[in-house]
Amino acid sequence: MKKIFIHLGTDSPDYRGLMHAQQDLELPGQTVPAANLVICEQTHSSLVHICREGDSGAGLGAHPQIPVADGFSTNIPGQFLLIRTADCYPVLFSDAEAMVVAAVHSGREGTRQNIVEQAVNAMMRNYGCDPANIVAHIGAGICEDHYEVSEEIWREFNQTLEQQGFCPCTKKFRHLNIRTTIFQQLIRAGLKFINIENIHACTFENPNYFSYRRDKGNNRQINIIGIINE
Repeated sequence: MKKIFIHLGTDSPDYRGLMHAQQDLELPGQTVPAANLVICEQTHSSLVHICREGDSGAGLGAHPQIPVADGFSTNIPGQFLLIRTADCYPVLFSDAEAMVVAAVHSGREGTRQNIVEQAVNAMMRNYGCDPANIVAHIGAGICEDHYEVSEEIWREFNQTLEQQGFCPCTKKFRHLNIRTTIFQQLIRAGLKFINIENIHACTFENPNYFSYRRDKGNNRQINIIGIINE
């Protein structure tokens, strides 16, 4: 029987540790073989890659990361999609009816470009998924209180959202509310309110998460989704 495995990470196990060890990941309830992981380049794009068998192992050893993409989708059992984050939001998608999963890195630019809608569209177009059956799992990310940007970036972000018909929902000048924006985008993409799950943790405030804004470090939490056979 097939089952969907989801891991929304904290600071352990961590991305730099994985890159150093190049070994299988021992996660709660599941061993994830390093050779079955797929890692994308994460360039703050809105590109969602459709995985093939040969993509397994991308980002480890001599196998390059999936270029440019900030998201991917698969229906291949045993293949695990990894998104790394440290203030940006990981969004993991699961459709237990079609047995399809997807994962995206939704930071400021990915959110502005509505990468979550791109992922939902990819699941519909390539696998015949019904958005009403898709569950979205939004992990920890930086909250509005701690996400201050320049006035130029703030205006560009808000203007883009307004052009797309979304509400910026910002309470503070020059602050961005990424989580609420993602929620609006998921609803617009056809997901049910009840199928959107959140980890309401701010990476800047919570020491159990990596935060680039807080620490200026290069480590990341790892967020993984995949289809397993039981």
